[in-house]
Amino acid sequence: MQASYFASKVNKKGEVTIFDKPAATTKDEREAQAREFDLIMKGKERLLSFDEPVAFIFSHSALKEGWDNPNVFQICTLREVGSETERRQQVGRGVRLPVDAVSGERITDERVNVLTIAASESYERFVGGLQGEIEKEYGKEGVPPKPGNARKRVSFALRKGHLLKPEFKELWEKIRHRTRYSVAIDSAKLIDDVVADMADVEVRRPRVIVQIARVRAEADDDVFEAIRTSDASVAIDLEGRFPLPNIVAVVENQMEATTPPMRIGRKTILAILKKLADPDRAVANPQEFATALVTAIKTRLSDQLVDGIQYERDGTWYEQRQFDELIDAFEANVVKSVEKDGSGGTHIYDGVIVDSDTIERPFAEALEKDDRIKLYVKLPAWFQVPTPIGSYNPDWAIVFDDGGQEHLYLVRETKGSTTLNDLRPDERRKILCGRKHFRDALGVDYRVVTNAAQLPAGGV
Repeated sequence: MQASYFASKVNKKGEVTIFDKPAATTKDEREAQAREFDLIMKGKERLLSFDEPVAFIFSHSALKEGWDNPNVFQICTLREVGSETERRQQVGRGVRLPVDAVSGERITDERVNVLTIAASESYERFVGGLQGEIEKEYGKEGVPPKPGNARKRVSFALRKGHLLKPEFKELWEKIRHRTRYSVAIDSAKLIDDVVADMADVEVRRPRVIVQIARVRAEADDDVFEAIRTSDASVAIDLEGRFPLPNIVAVVENQMEATTPPMRIGRKTILAILKKLADPDRAVANPQEFATALVTAIKTRLSDQLVDGIQYERDGTWYEQRQFDELIDAFEANVVKSVEKDGSGGTHIYDGVIVDSDTIERPFAEALEKDDRIKLYVKLPAWFQVPTPIGSYNPDWAIVFDDGGQEHLYLVRETKGSTTLNDLRPDERRKILCGRKHFRDALGVDYRVVTNAAQLPAGGV
């Protein structure tokens, strides 16, 4: 059995007004459509059950609210995805460990945990780059902190007395202030830079490659050990088969679809198109051309926004009362904060959640053992610095005793490299914004480090 629901018209409030299927003409047809709608939009558990005979394909964009299905093994992109954030979200939907339908437990069998993506060649290059980043962050095995067994969770408490210590009061007074930013954009430079970047971009004619493979498996063979004995591929040229879209509108819409939205005027887009040395490339493959142009514009615009950003205090601040009294987490992702000589420990909680086993865990463990650390805070998710490319949550705030009369108050970001160009572009840009927020607006010592041995003055 098959059922379908595709919204073809949505108003600004997100309300669906019509269906993308023939209108029902009889009472039975209307009732059947209503049952399909209720099953797909409201009956998730029944729809996913093996006992339900309806087969379905869903768009994660249409069903993004309220859906959390870890059993995703295939993703097919039916359009060119230009946003790196959107691509990461799509991959993230498929790399979560699936759940056994009977026991409800996560499945770690590598033969089952295979994600297949049907996408463009540019997407393939993105996935290859993402794999490289994972290896750089977590090692060649590419293993982040284990999610842990859901039954093995721990709660750790806020050490309320730490909030009353002079060291914490001084630290919090320095870092708590919220800021606002202003930026200046040089439109002429933006246009020239994008035009120069597009000169080196190759836009190929649209085509579909169909690959056929034959798999040999004996009756007693494990299907995962079967051998592919032959394959063939056919390239189908699609140039000129579809109407030419409005390139300006496509670029404008893709820019606004980014997270956070980035808006650029139509006059600027037209100015870029007019200055291109070979505008015919837009006609050969308008979708790929528009995606490449959006990428170039976003890159240059983001760089300008960060390079020219200025922060100033906005007169508001984060309150100490925003710290939760109790935090719940997987036990495998927690570093315990132990008491030292009756002082109650150095972290403001009696445990620290770490996001990676190769960087944050050894950093937290080193802080726990270092007698020069008087107090430290793993800054919570609500502690954010606004930036033009999304909010930035710094990692650590530290009170350091260097043996002098005064303590050092530090904010540190932990990364796998102190060479900023090794980081993802948005990571690098947010760090540059963090520098201007903490150093320029608040006068706080802010650096990127790879390990605790770089305290207090190492890193960049």
